[in-house]
This record gives sequence, structure tokens and C-alpha cells, in this order.
Amino acid sequence: MRYRPFGNTGIRVSEVSLGGAYIGGPDPERERENAVEIVRRADELGINYIDTAPLYGRSEALFGAALEAAGTRMHVATKVGFDPKDFDYRRDSALRSLERSLKRLRISRLFSAQIHQVSEAGWQRILERGGTLEGLREAQKRGLCEHIGITDRAIPLLAKLARTGEFETLLVFHDYHPCSQKAAETVIPAAAASGMGIVVATVLAGGLFSDEPRRKAALRNLQDPGDRAEAEAIISRLRDEPGTVARNAFRYVLADPRVSTISSGAATAAELGDVARASEMGPLRS
Repeated sequence: MRYRPFGNTGIRVSEVSLGGAYIGGPDPERERENAVEIVRRADELGINYIDTAPLYGRSEALFGAALEAAGTRMHVATKVGFDPKDFDYRRDSALRSLERSLKRLRISRLFSAQIHQVSEAGWQRILERGGTLEGLREAQKRGLCEHIGITDRAIPLLAKLARTGEFETLLVFHDYHPCSQKAAETVIPAAAASGMGIVVATVLAGGLFSDEPRRKAALRNLQDPGDRAEAEAIISRLRDEPGTVARNAFRYVLADPRVSTISSGAATAAELGDVARASEMGPLRS
């Protein structure tokens, strides 16, 4: 595993990290065992960063139990938003959310506390007196988190917030992979200029670069024939490279030196092991 500077946070982060949306795996009856297997495999692979959220069901609780069972420590990031359903993104709501997350995660301090989908809060609510940013800054003062960050697909708003210099980490999803470079055009340059650690998630594009059954389903979901033809051509190009299509999708994004880490939403230890090899193979050269 190779490591990159995580913006100005002072740490080096593994090029492949672990996202928690599917940590429970495909079988609900063995979700705890699956989470432990994935965390142990992540530790063996040299992964040192975890990203989760209250929105991901039991993800935080599963991570908490798995980290304890595996006896490993990692840099942990979670988010505020969507919990409870009427979450209002105000200062005190953010603080209460982080307190609940820490309890579920069984840790006393987060590496990064992030705003989950900044478009849900909006520019004014985030920056106003008594808003989300104030709550996250208070969390820093209280020692609940080391850094604060932002996440979303709202490209213009993400870029605008990145330019404020108020945030240290940024996570983008669905908008940076071999078939889409939307985030690379404005958001990533803004975040890099502000010295932010940059996390790219959902590089497998909803299954487009996953195994064959999921790939076929994802291709069928592309309504535009031109988009489908372009995706098929890109997949063919990735197949021509050594390794799996999924691994090569990761290598494609790792070719951007501004990206700190790619978050893998692996549902099994085997899936994680496959994409983690993208780091040792190195970036995909055009």
C-alpha cells in the first residue's frame, strides 16, 4: 500500500481507504462477522482511513465493534446529517449527532467530522451564526474531532465552500471515475488550492466497473445509447489492462495526484483486497 499526504491535516493516508456503506455485507445474519473480516483485512492491507455515516444504517456500530474486535486503530471519519430524519444542520444538532456517532463507534475522538451532503443544509445554514460550521468548530474545541469536512455531489456549492478555507477534508462521490470527471473540473482544483484532503468515493459507478452481473445491470440502466457505447468502450479499455476492471477503475483515479485516497465501499474482504491492489500496481497511465 502506498500513502499520500492528506491535504494539510498532517497525516499520510492510504491510497485506498474503506467506506462503510456496505460494511455489513450481503448476509444480514452475519453482518458483525463480515464487518470484522473487512476491518481485519483492511488492517493487513495497510489501510488506515475509514469513512462512515449515520445514514449508512448500522455502519457506525458495526465499525465500532469490528475495530474493537480486531484490536486496530484507524483514522475515522463520519458525518452529520439525516439522523434523525428531520435533522436541521444547526449547531447543537451537529454536536449531538457527533456525540451519538462517537458512542456507536466506541471511540473518543474522530479524525474528521463532515457535513453529509452540503446541499441539504445550504450555504446560509452552514455558515450562519448557530449553523453547522459553528457546531463543527465547537466539536473541535471540545476534542470530539480533529478536522472538519464537506461531502456532496453539488459541484458548484462544494467548490464554493472549498474556497472558503474553512474546511480541511472533502469527499466527492459518483462524479469522478473513468466515465465521469465532473468533480475534477472545479471541485478538486478548489479543494487542492485550499490544502484539503480529498477523498473520492463510488469509483465503481454503481456497479459499472464491478463484476460482470452488476456491470451488465449498470449498462442497462444507461438510457442514452451514446453514454452506453462510451461506457462499453471504456470498460473494454480497462479489460485490456492487467488486473480486474474494478482495480483499474481505481488506478484511473489514482493517476490524479491531487486525490488523497479512494474510498472503497467493499461489501466483502475479497472485494476490498482486489481494489486495494490498485495502489501497489500504480496509477493507470493514459
